Amino acid sequence: MKEKNYDRLRRALDQLPDYGPDDQTWEHIQGGLDAPRVPLAEQLPTYAPPAQVWNALSRELPPAGRRRLSVVRQAGRRVAALAAAAMVALLVAAGLYLRDEGPEVTYAYYQEAAPAPVVADWDEDEDSFDRAREVVQQRNEPRLNHLGQELDELTSAREEVKAMLVAYGEDPSIVRQLAEIERERDDVYRRIIVEL
Repeated sequence: MKEKNYDRLRRALDQLPDYGPDDQTWEHIQGGLDAPRVPLAEQLPTYAPPAQVWNALSRELPPAGRRRLSVVRQAGRRVAALAAAAMVALLVAAGLYLRDEGPEVTYAYYQEAAPAPVVADWDEDEDSFDRAREVVQQRNEPRLNHLGQELDELTSAREEVKAMLVAYGEDPSIVRQLAEIERERDDVYRRIIVEL
């Protein structure tokens, strides 16, 4: 890359002050360089191993000519193994880095057996209601006649809703309507029993 304002840069660099170390610093450095250096290995104490250690080593080592070749082969194998391990580690790390899994999605479902259809018998207590109507007609009292008339109206409404169930099927709203009428009929029946 070529500097566009080379002249200005050169002038600015030339105007910078020069600093250097004082003479004592150079003398101190020169004195350290000129001093004789003693290798660290020579400063450490040495110990001679027992004879049985050398004997055991010499039994395990191959002859001198093959020893060097074996060491070179072992070193080559180690370098190749290290290179292969490094390559595998690099590929695994790259795979983990580049892998884009996104969110883990799992699906869970449960199948339930459909319950057996409940067939309501709406005419189960009709005999009791018929007997209550007969007793109301026999006694012919104004309060009982009023309750008997209310029971007859609810019974006719019940028959209409039952006809709708036959025509339209088991619609939940119609079934609720029929259940409400049955509760009202039961209430009127109880009041008739109390009056009797």
